Amino acid sequence: MAEERKLPLQGLKVVELGTHFAVPSVTRMLADWGAEVIKVENVKGDAWRIVGRNQKCPITDEENPFFMVPNANKKFVALNLKDPDGKEALIKLIGSAEIFATNMRMGALTKLGFDYDSMKKLYPGLIYVHFTGYGYKGPDAAKPGFDSVAFWARSGSMMDWGTEGNFPFLAPTGAGDAMVGSILCAGTLAALISKRETGQGTLVSSSLMGSSIWYNNAAVVSTQYGNKFPKDKDHPANPFGWQYECSDGEWLMIGVVDYADAYRKIFHLFGRDDMLDDERFNTISAVQQHLDEFMPILRGYFKTKTRDEWVDLIAGLNIVVGKIGHLKDLATDEQAIANEFVQDVEFPSGKKVAMPTVPIEFSAYDTKSKYEKTGEIGRDTEAVLGEVGYTKEQVEALRSQGAAK
Repeated sequence: MAEERKLPLQGLKVVELGTHFAVPSVTRMLADWGAEVIKVENVKGDAWRIVGRNQKCPITDEENPFFMVPNANKKFVALNLKDPDGKEALIKLIGSAEIFATNMRMGALTKLGFDYDSMKKLYPGLIYVHFTGYGYKGPDAAKPGFDSVAFWARSGSMMDWGTEGNFPFLAPTGAGDAMVGSILCAGTLAALISKRETGQGTLVSSSLMGSSIWYNNAAVVSTQYGNKFPKDKDHPANPFGWQYECSDGEWLMIGVVDYADAYRKIFHLFGRDDMLDDERFNTISAVQQHLDEFMPILRGYFKTKTRDEWVDLIAGLNIVVGKIGHLKDLATDEQAIANEFVQDVEFPSGKKVAMPTVPIEFSAYDTKSKYEKTGEIGRDTEAVLGEVGYTKEQVEALRSQGAAK
C-alpha cells in the first residue's frame, strides 16, 4: 500500500542556487507544498540575508524576517564553487534532485560549468529553472536587472501606473520579483508533470521584463489603440471606477462596469433624485464630455462622510467598493488573519511578526502549518552532504579548505 501523501509535492527534491527574491520565491512555494528544497549559498551567504537592514528589519541568524519570506522551510548548504571540491559537491547535489533552480547570470554559470547545456549532458532528465532580467536575446540580454529596473522601470509601470505630474511610482522591494516567481513556479510545475510522464528534462525560464509585459497586458494592447497613461486624475474614463478621498482623509475605490446603473444608485444615495435624468451625467458617453463639471460634484459628496461610512453604504447597493488601505495595516487586518494570509512567528527576542504566507490552499493538505526559521549560513551542510555520500570527516575537510561552510 502506498504511503499516504501528506503534502502535494512530497518526495520531490529541489536544489536552488538562488539569490535575492524571484527564484527563491519559486522554491519557497515548492517547499511549502512538500518538496525538499536545498538552498545552496556561497560561504558568505545570499545577499538577501542583509537586505533587510535597508527595510528597518533585523538581519541576525536568530531574527531575519525579510530573508525568511522567500527562504523559510528550506535546508541550507554553503559551498565555494570556485573550489573544485565545492563545485563537485554541488554537482552531486544536483544529480540527486529533479529540479535545479538558479538566477545566476548564464555567463557566470557557463564559466563555472553549471550552464544548462553542461547540466543536461550530465543529467538529461533535469528540470533546469532559470531567471533573467531581460531574456536571452537582444541588446540587453547580458544586463543585470533588479525588479525596480527591469520590471517596473523598463515596462513603463513605474511612470504610468500613477497619475500625471506625480513622482514615478516606487513598488515595495521584491514586488516585481514575487510576480515573476509565481509565473515561473507555474512553468516549473508544468515541466515537472511532463518530465514524470516522459522522462524528458527541460530548461524553464522567465524574465523580469517579459513578465512585466504579461502582467501589463491590458495596457500593452490598449495603448496601441490610443489609450493613454499615466492617467489624468481629473478625467477618468469611468468616474465610478475611480478613487475618492473622504472626510477623514482616507480614500476608497469603486469598481463599476455598468456606469449608468451605478449613477442612478449612488445619486439616489446622495439624495439627488433630481439629477437622475440629467443628460450631462447619466450615461458614460455623456459624462465623459462633462467631467470638468461632474468630478467636483462627486468629490464633494464623498467629502461629507468617512471612508468606512461610504464603503458600508455603497456596498449595500451591491456595488463593488473597498477601502484604500495602508501596507502597515495588513499585519493586523481581520480578513488576512482569518484566512491565514499572515501567520505569527515569534523570534527568540520575543518579537512576534505576522509573516506573509504562500496564498494557495489545498483542501486535502495543510500547507500553512509551519513557518520554519532560516538560521545561519550553512546550517544544514553536514546533513545534506551526508545524504549524497559525504562522511562527517569529509565535510570537515571541505570546511577547513574553504570549499564549504
